[in-house]
Amino acid sequence: MTSTDVERAAHAYCPRCHPDPQPGERVTALCGATHPYWGRRDRPVTRCPACTALAGAPTLACGHSG
Repeated sequence: MTSTDVERAAHAYCPRCHPDPQPGERVTALCGATHPYWGRRDRPVTRCPACTALAGAPTLACGHSG
């Protein structure tokens, strides 16, 4: 995955690991991709399929409940 792909895909992240990310702050998505946070995208055109699948799990990879 290239950095352009990371920026285009709307990644999900743990709200307990990143409770209030600021623009430009690097966050780690549920799929493991690390990227700068540029605001929440409510209706993204492209979604990261790995994040979408992991967001429904009862326990996230970081150990927090989903």
